[in-house]
Amino acid sequence: MNLAGRLDRLRGRPAEQTPDTLAHQLQRLDGRRTAKAVSPPRIDALARALQADVHGDSLLLREHAYALPGCQGDPPDLTMLPEVQGLRDPDWVYLDTETTGLSGGVGNLAFMVGVARYTDARTLSVRQYLLGSFAAEAVMLRELVDWVGRDAVLVSYNGKCFDLPLLDARCAMQRVADGLGRLRHLDLMYTVRRAYRRYWPDCRLQTAEKRLLDLHRAGDLPGSEAPAAWQAWLRRGSTAPLGGVLQHNFQDVASLALLHRDLLRDYAGRGEARVDHAAISRAWQQAGHESLACRVLEAAVAHLDEAGTLQLAALYRRCGEWARAEALWLQLHAAGSTLAASELSKYYEHRRRDYRRAIDFAAVCEPSERSTRCGRLQGKIGSNLPLPLGGGIAGSNTP
Repeated sequence: MNLAGRLDRLRGRPAEQTPDTLAHQLQRLDGRRTAKAVSPPRIDALARALQADVHGDSLLLREHAYALPGCQGDPPDLTMLPEVQGLRDPDWVYLDTETTGLSGGVGNLAFMVGVARYTDARTLSVRQYLLGSFAAEAVMLRELVDWVGRDAVLVSYNGKCFDLPLLDARCAMQRVADGLGRLRHLDLMYTVRRAYRRYWPDCRLQTAEKRLLDLHRAGDLPGSEAPAAWQAWLRRGSTAPLGGVLQHNFQDVASLALLHRDLLRDYAGRGEARVDHAAISRAWQQAGHESLACRVLEAAVAHLDEAGTLQLAALYRRCGEWARAEALWLQLHAAGSTLAASELSKYYEHRRRDYRRAIDFAAVCEPSERSTRCGRLQGKIGSNLPLPLGGGIAGSNTP
């Protein structure tokens, strides 16, 4: 454009159009339309590449049976975890999603959803839904909700904060009634964290696979690369990268079922080292199962620290097993525990009424309670209350 044309543009006047200029602009526009008018990816080619079936216009479904390795004998009781203990004959459905991103917002959706449920004690039926285009999302969500059903118990890994809120939001946007948020949900990430975070560098799913299942993925496509693989299909019709995403998603779903089974052992109290038995015991106690809480700590008594041993003694005390609680307190006191000394002082004062023995332990309590406790006990010893005769434990200085 010459100088006069530029000045006209600045003044808001239309620039003079010559036939050559118009022809050039039309040619450019036609070139842009030609460049954008790439043939859409063929969904049947993707279906063949991934060995999947086409549902509707552009939804792919791959379904097959998966025999869980190492599952022999009678099936375990999968409800033996604090979060789900007591459920009657639950219909477990394992779920994992692959999404367009982790940033949230209305543009984030699940382009792949993997789900699985038991067909018998050792076999899973695994379904994987894949969007061939954005238009297939509503169909996928409806089929997913129908297959999961109204009575399922969902099992995920970090699904509580990510997968389930995302799917519920997308169901609302696509007007799919009765989403998945109303279902009972077991998020295994919290179950894993409770038991192992004191000893593991992190509690990611693949860390749990390596440490609990001895599963080391080879050639796995990282989940962070999944969005790019789907975009490559939408833009260029590339099918190969989605094969890696499909395998990654399948392993995630299968690992959920395997982890669910493996976690039962530590939560039943097999007494292995490098497990936070005290945290597991507290979870059982909060769920109202003190016998299980006690069993977990008893099986791991050789690995318990001071806090864990005090917790076991407290459970014995609640059950009225005073002799067993006293033995643990004496063990800790011999190792220099001031908290155990406090418990022993209370025990001898209120349970045994042996005030002289109680004041001996009060003298080595925490400074914050030492003076108060000793002063009260000295008052009791100096009062007219009768002192017990021979009421102390073996080795007691009680007259």
